[in-house]
Amino acid sequence: MVVMDITIKLGVDAEKRDSNMRQAMVTTIAAEHVHSPVLEADLEDALELAGAGKYQLLHSLLMLATLFAAILEMIGIAFVLPAAACDLNVPDNLKGIITSLPNIGVILTAPFWGRASDSLGRKPILLGSLAGAGVMTFVASFMPSLVTFALFKFACSLFLSSPSSLGYAYVSEMLPRRRRDYAVLVINGLVNLLTVFSPGLAWIILSFDWHYPLGVIDLRPWRVLTAVYSLPLLLTALCMLAADESPKFLMTRGKDREALDVVKRIYAVNTGFHEDSFCVKSLKSPCDLPDPEQRGSGCALAPKAHSQSAWALLRPPHLKWFALTGVLMFGLFSFLNGLFLFAPDTINKVMSGESTSGTVCELIDQSDNSTSSSGCVDSISHHTFFIMVLTTLVYGALVVGASLSPLSKKTLLVSMFIVVGVGCLIAGLSTNRIAAGIAMSSLQITALGIGPLTAYVVDLFPTTLRGTAVGAVMMFGRVGSVAGANAAGVSLSAACMVTFYAFAFLVFFCAALSFLLPSEKALKSREPVMDS
Repeated sequence: MVVMDITIKLGVDAEKRDSNMRQAMVTTIAAEHVHSPVLEADLEDALELAGAGKYQLLHSLLMLATLFAAILEMIGIAFVLPAAACDLNVPDNLKGIITSLPNIGVILTAPFWGRASDSLGRKPILLGSLAGAGVMTFVASFMPSLVTFALFKFACSLFLSSPSSLGYAYVSEMLPRRRRDYAVLVINGLVNLLTVFSPGLAWIILSFDWHYPLGVIDLRPWRVLTAVYSLPLLLTALCMLAADESPKFLMTRGKDREALDVVKRIYAVNTGFHEDSFCVKSLKSPCDLPDPEQRGSGCALAPKAHSQSAWALLRPPHLKWFALTGVLMFGLFSFLNGLFLFAPDTINKVMSGESTSGTVCELIDQSDNSTSSSGCVDSISHHTFFIMVLTTLVYGALVVGASLSPLSKKTLLVSMFIVVGVGCLIAGLSTNRIAAGIAMSSLQITALGIGPLTAYVVDLFPTTLRGTAVGAVMMFGRVGSVAGANAAGVSLSAACMVTFYAFAFLVFFCAALSFLLPSEKALKSREPVMDS
């Protein structure tokens, strides 16, 4: 046993030494050649020489804003719909469909936006999709009927696929390899923490009961809330004008000079030195690398390679990872954008009921019977907002803490699925409505899985497939969102306890599947062929 421990320690130490030697070598090159007229390097080494600092921080904050704006719009419907139920005459059997509208559009357009980002670039696609989504949501807030409101919300969803997923890949491609996983995990944790603005804004705006006649509509707080949810999309679109294109994308298009200019700007912002002092004067085309296995997507510039790249996801060696990550994302989003979106309405029914004891399902039945006899109710209790805001802050902080922890991506995924499964069972079985509400809110911890799972996708697929892969895997997630939202919308009233048992089984199944993902050591061994 002692010998085994020594062997393992030596192996770990050797791995650390290799990593430190590479970093030291890159640093030495930078020091020796800062005044050299010509130094050629591949993009990965150039990014390492440019460093990670203020530039990547600002870029990561911008990508955080794009992801936050998209998520705010997608989960905001959970608070808008209960408040608009009477104005728009929303029947109970359509609540699941209306709630899942943001994800239906994402499903239909995910392959298009993913391919467009790989063909036209990260920046123009993000800018256009953010602006389109923001405009459509803003217009939806002034629609007079359920049909027109739903149409414009659906039109908005057609633009949401890119801002809700591409930011993770965009962040990774601006960073040295050793910082990518960390950045994705932190951003994912912060996105989850910032979702507190969804119930927070709803609490502030919907707390007032007023209306102002405005032509064919009455301007009410839920319309203002819908318009407010659109503002981050429009503001972030304006900020995107100042962003640089991904140097990795530029290299895949054969634009080596433009890619080097971006890396030089990264260096200048990070160090404060002039761009011309950057030691790298030219970038190696992936085709120029001596090892054929290290040749990257720059060698795939022929039309044939581009036409086949999207289909490569359905062929070995990518098929197994595409299928596994797709199924896991399906299960993850069926909770996060499915069952969890009914948490505000469910908690509101539980907290508004006269009884203080009984399971969630019993209290929902009592609330539905009371509502059916007293007419339409579109108010949300302060207790509901308090629980949602407080639990979002607490669970968001836990997600950020877990994201910053030294735990591996696989450990985070497995732990998250197990915790959420237990929370789902407690939500359905607890006879204390406060405990049930807190457990129901715990389903948002599922957001912790987005970062590690997306980081896996970024690691497992080459640059020419990365945007397509992220978009396609996210599409599986959106399918899970639609399936989860519609299943929860129907079954919570028809077979309440079965709903909680079924979702708990799904999440435990995903925990078991997560063990099939490669370890960190296996991912590192794949690095030389990542862009082949």
